Order: sequence, then C-alpha cells, then structure tokens
Amino acid sequence: MAPQTTYSTHALPCPQTSGSPPADFASIAQRYATLRLEALLTSPKAFASSHAIESTFTLEEWAACIWKDDRVVLVCVAHPASQDAEGAEGSPLTGDWVGSAILRGPLSARDYALPPEGGAPPVGMDDVETKWQMTAVFASAAHRGRGIGKMLIQAGKDYALKQTANPRAGLRVMIHPDNLVVLSLYSATGFVDAGRTTGKEAYRTNGDISSWALKLKSLTEEEKVYWSTARVAVVLEWLGQTRTQLD
Repeated sequence: MAPQTTYSTHALPCPQTSGSPPADFASIAQRYATLRLEALLTSPKAFASSHAIESTFTLEEWAACIWKDDRVVLVCVAHPASQDAEGAEGSPLTGDWVGSAILRGPLSARDYALPPEGGAPPVGMDDVETKWQMTAVFASAAHRGRGIGKMLIQAGKDYALKQTANPRAGLRVMIHPDNLVVLSLYSATGFVDAGRTTGKEAYRTNGDISSWALKLKSLTEEEKVYWSTARVAVVLEWLGQTRTQLD
C-alpha cells in the first residue's frame, strides 16, 4: 500500500439519519458485509458473534444489520492523498473501507444501567444525558498503526454529541481485561473507569441478546456460570458536553 493515504469517517445510512434507504443501499450492505466478515475472521476474540454465523447471512440480513432504529454503523474510508474525502465519484464512501464500529443508542437510563454491584456510577436522567454504547471497533490489518481506532472513537463522540439536544452525551465501552492495547486506546482518548460487569450484561447492553443465546450453547456448565456472574469485563465511559453547554 502506498504511504500517501488519507482517511475519513462516515455514518452509514440508517433511520436516525435518513428517511429511507438510498438507491445504492444494497451495494453499501455488500461492502459492509465484506468488512465485517474480515473483522470476524482476523479478530475472532474481539466480537460476540463469529465468522461461521455471519458468513451465512443473506444480503437482506446484512442490510437489516445496518438499517436499525437503535444504532448506526460507522466506517473509516481510505483515499489516495491526491483525492479529497468526497472520493473520485463525489461520494464520501468511495474508497477502501478499512475500519468500522457500531454505536448503539440512544439508550434509556433503564436500558443503559448496570447492576450496582459492579461499581458503575449513577446513570444520568434521560432529559439531561443522551446515552450510547460503542462496540465492534475494528481496523483492517493492512491499515493498523495509522490511528484508525482513534478516528472511529472520535467519530462516535461527534455523532453522540450531534444527535442530542441534552446538556451532555455519554459514550460507553466494555472491554475484556486482557485486551491491554484497547484499554490503553480508550484511556488515551478520555474514557475513564466506570466499573466492572459480566459477559451477559455486556451482550445485553450491546444489543446482542441473540448472540448471547448462541454463546451459551458453546459453553460448558461451569463456563456458563462464569460468563453470567463474574464481573471481569472493564467498563469505560466518556462524557461530553454539547456545544450549547460550552458556549
């Protein structure tokens, strides 16, 4: 890959941003499927789902993964340095898709709250704080070390702030304690420790209940108890004030 590459981040069309799917939505779904399957194949331990499960999805199912009321898919697009972020064909999505993340929300305080035993701070009221959960952050192996993770995280922050009329927005992630690189990445971008939680709670608040049922089938009885009760997943949270509050 030539070193002269620039990157831009974009939200894929979804009910939060578009009245209806665009004419090229099938193409968008296919491109997202390719990127997502790459992620599941190269970083299998980083995701709740698996390549074996999602490689069976139809194009309609991939489209449904994007077009959901409670989430937005963010992608990072690589462009030749000689080309601006609008791409050669006038579309910001023109270029190589080299990273992605899922932002789920806005979540109600009830859906966002975690059991108090994990040490989570009190959840802000819905008329004060808009709450989001970030998951499935991925950068293609060929483009790692170029700050794509930070770009996707910043895109998540920007989207969360833009999509709220409340005084502040909260963005939360849940990370395996052994994933020191990812923990450092989020800590370096303003996220602070917000407690510990179980695998089951992580699946629930990520919106992966169906994946949780599949996960249970793959576990021994002892492992089922561990994943359901052991509070080992690290919860990190970022709170940002809207521009109205800063002015």
